[in-house]
Amino acid sequence: MLDTGYPPAGTRAHPLAGRRMPDIALTAAGPAAARVYELLPHGRFVLLDLAGDDEMKRAVDTGWGPRVAAFTVTGHDSRTDLDGVREILVRPDGHVAWATSTTAVQARRAERARALADCAGLPARG
Repeated sequence: MLDTGYPPAGTRAHPLAGRRMPDIALTAAGPAAARVYELLPHGRFVLLDLAGDDEMKRAVDTGWGPRVAAFTVTGHDSRTDLDGVREILVRPDGHVAWATSTTAVQARRAERARALADCAGLPARG
């Protein structure tokens, strides 16, 4: 069922965690506009950077590249449940694994690394 939700892990989880990610239209840096669900068929997690962190894609590609596809989003459909959200990690089944509204870049990067390790395994070491 598409309306199935999963309880978020932990009491400090973002309200989006465990919910189905809405299939919103996105404009990402580089490729043409797409919809969230168009990014999912590859069986990988999808990390959406809504805050424009210049280091996010490189860090994700280096550590989790085969397991996580990272996109810097430059625009998206307006939704009140996404107000203030900086990053969203979407599971291959379309549910939100993790989201953050943390504005401090270094704190958000640390949160992201923990969430990626929890959801997609430890990062690759090169």
